[in-house]
Amino acid sequence: MMVLCLDFGNSSLKYAWFEAEKIRHTGTIAVANKESISNICQGHKIESIILSSVIDLPADLVNFLKRIAPFHQLNASSSSLVNYSKYDKSTLGVDRIALAEGAHMLYPDQAHMTICLGTCITYNWVLDGFFTSGAISPGLMMRAKSMHDYTAHLPMISPQMDFPLLADSTYGNLLAGTMFGMLLEIQGYITEIRKIKPSTKILLCGGDAPYFIERLKGLGVQYEANLIWKGLAGLGKLNLGLSSNAVKV
Repeated sequence: MMVLCLDFGNSSLKYAWFEAEKIRHTGTIAVANKESISNICQGHKIESIILSSVIDLPADLVNFLKRIAPFHQLNASSSSLVNYSKYDKSTLGVDRIALAEGAHMLYPDQAHMTICLGTCITYNWVLDGFFTSGAISPGLMMRAKSMHDYTAHLPMISPQMDFPLLADSTYGNLLAGTMFGMLLEIQGYITEIRKIKPSTKILLCGGDAPYFIERLKGLGVQYEANLIWKGLAGLGKLNLGLSSNAVKV
């Protein structure tokens, strides 16, 4: 029996299959509809489905998921391991809830900050088991695209693993300002958080994380590519009353 985790974000629609509490397969789908879900479900015996979506979904798709297997759509009222009483959870994106839960499963007795580099950069700080605070800023492609779209002549850049602090061309300047500027922002947040709580664990995830992880290792940053899947699978078990909450990723 397998667990299907769905993460529908602003930039991509992703899924992961769990079996025996381990990820067996991950992938993406082009469109959030019944046909796409049916295609990825073929040949699987499904124990349960957990969905995190920051986009609006048609009611017929949600009803279709409910008919396939025990189903839970993550929301502000979902049961959780993290305490959100110090934060207005109703304003918190469900993807950030899943990330905070995943981090808390890894470090239940330690302060932790999750930095997710997706469409936007999100910072989630959990202290003494409470979701205490966070921040949101433009993500990598949002920064690059805005400079291209809101000017007459600035080119669109492509992210690179090797990027400069400063450069001697307009294209290089855009690359430096976008990527090194983003790196400095992340480094600054880590530095400031560690001034408040030096023992805070810093977890990095998201599609753009590979561009920055090597430059952040000196700050003790831990790369967790599957963090959202860990959080979703654990939340699915918690909210559907299934066996163990411990998920190995």
